[in-house]
Amino acid sequence: MKNKSPLPRVQGRKKKGEGLQRRIEILDAAKQLFVEEGYAATTIRRIAAKLGISSTALYVYFLDKDAILVEICNVTFAGLIVELDNVLRVTTDPLDALAQSLDRYIRFGLDHPNEYELTFVTRRAKELQKQPGNEKLGMQAFERFYECVDAVVQAGLTNDVETHRLTQQLWAAVHGLVVLLLLRSEFHWTEKNGLINGHVRMLVAGVKKPDQ
Repeated sequence: MKNKSPLPRVQGRKKKGEGLQRRIEILDAAKQLFVEEGYAATTIRRIAAKLGISSTALYVYFLDKDAILVEICNVTFAGLIVELDNVLRVTTDPLDALAQSLDRYIRFGLDHPNEYELTFVTRRAKELQKQPGNEKLGMQAFERFYECVDAVVQAGLTNDVETHRLTQQLWAAVHGLVVLLLLRSEFHWTEKNGLINGHVRMLVAGVKKPDQ
């Protein structure tokens, strides 16, 4: 699965002071290789070779392959948090905010296929996120979504009063659609935008009271 924008081609060593750009390039190269060749099969040497640098030069930026994957996950969670924060900041109606959050989540995953697959599907990423400290941003992203669902519950706009369960149900629904669209692209899906909009409408209709 490829991101919408192609990864840059990079050769040679970076000049002094361009470390941040090199770090980004390492992450981009690793994302592509992890998805195309598999995390287990991808080595530090392979990532370095793709960038035209030595393994020693790569170790200046990341301790090991796991550190690269953790950084990919953190960047992905941070991007998702920005998306959800934007909804909560500008939308005051709880049901509208919920609908927009569900929509943003789906589109974020589809706009960042490599990142989403590595963060939410790869087994090694799940193992690393369980380690102390690594789960912080992931939980923050989930808490943003929880706050959105809880606002609907607290406003009495739904007959369901179990926010934790309702949040998990909704997350499972949007996550499932993202994964299916990313990993089963050969399936004859209907028009994508209509599918997303219809999915969100169905979920919100299932949450709100009949008279809302």
